[in-house]
Amino acid sequence: MKNVFRFLTACTLLFCSCHTDQVSPETPPAYNFDTVDKFLEAHLADYNDQVIVLVSQNGKLIYKKGFGLDEHTSKPIASATKWLSAAVILSLVDEGKLSLSDSIGKFLPIFTARQKGHVTIRQLFAHTAGFGGDSPQKYEYKRLMSLAEAVDSIALYTPLVSIAGTQFDYGSAGMQIGGRVAEIVSGKKWQDLFEQRVAQPCGMTAEYRSVRNPIIAGGVHTTAADYLKFLEMLVNHGTSNGHRVLSENAIEAMFSDQTENAKITGTPYPTNPFSPTPQRPVRYGVGNWLDVVDVDGRVLESSSPGLFGTHP
Repeated sequence: MKNVFRFLTACTLLFCSCHTDQVSPETPPAYNFDTVDKFLEAHLADYNDQVIVLVSQNGKLIYKKGFGLDEHTSKPIASATKWLSAAVILSLVDEGKLSLSDSIGKFLPIFTARQKGHVTIRQLFAHTAGFGGDSPQKYEYKRLMSLAEAVDSIALYTPLVSIAGTQFDYGSAGMQIGGRVAEIVSGKKWQDLFEQRVAQPCGMTAEYRSVRNPIIAGGVHTTAADYLKFLEMLVNHGTSNGHRVLSENAIEAMFSDQTENAKITGTPYPTNPFSPTPQRPVRYGVGNWLDVVDVDGRVLESSSPGLFGTHP
């Protein structure tokens, strides 16, 4: 795969704080970031006086600006988790333990018994499974349940609100099911899978705070520096520190439209005014938004922003 990103790899975290300090870049930037500095300073109150911006190019940090926190401050990243979780799933695809085209009934008969077993792994991670975003009962957020119990409850009590593959509804229920499938095919707990397949190979310390029922679509706490390592792995076609984390086929799948022409009915990101194509609204890959694509459909910019201000 060539030219995944046209622009710089960037990781931005925005949170609240009560004091301000500035962080100098480690290397002089080739690009003049004065306008970025001025923008951050002018809008600091919008970020609750706390922001850290990192920009990396060709494996080198070329811009770093912080107010109120630094790149090593750990914060909840909400939906920026989705990209990390998708990488776990794609690593299992690389091993042949599952396929994006596999139906969940193959691994979870309880869904087949409720006429939901035809939903595919691809649809779970592209938000087109038909579950309507989050489960109405919010099983994916219940800490007293195990992941297995939460997913069984989704099978029993969360209805399909649309035919699988026909509607895009952004949320957490589908990915929670996918996390349980990953546990079944690997014989390991989700947190262990993430640590072994993504975090450790990339040199990250990120973790899902709820181990019993990890929120697959939004439960990670990490730092800007940590997440930047993950982004650099993606830009390096799936390698980190000389080690293969994901295959190039996995990276290509991630940066391809996986929504299969589903109607966009529930999205927090309806349009991108910076896209050079008439594509409206923004489509989705495997855990990530395809923000800007060229006329041939190749992704130029991608992201996975979270509710609390994290924006990789």
